[in-house]
Amino acid sequence: MTGTFTETENILTDDNAVLHKLILFNSNHIWDEVIIQLSKATGYSNMQCEQIAIIAHTKGKAVVSTGDIPKLNYINSVLKEIKLVTEIS
Repeated sequence: MTGTFTETENILTDDNAVLHKLILFNSNHIWDEVIIQLSKATGYSNMQCEQIAIIAHTKGKAVVSTGDIPKLNYINSVLKEIKLVTEIS
């Protein structure tokens, strides 16, 4: 499942633990700032961050990451530093 975006609400792991997802919504931010902040928050490559930003821009939202709440809260807090619009579900 690594690197795959999914439209389901929750993702089940092999041990049936529910993973949550962090969603980035399209907003009026400077493109380069979004890419830099995504990279800072996730450690993803610039190409991965650009793909997330493109999906958010064209579809209105994109999955940034899936995982447990503490992990997503950390990523979310970094994204919020520049007031990106996000949601954990």
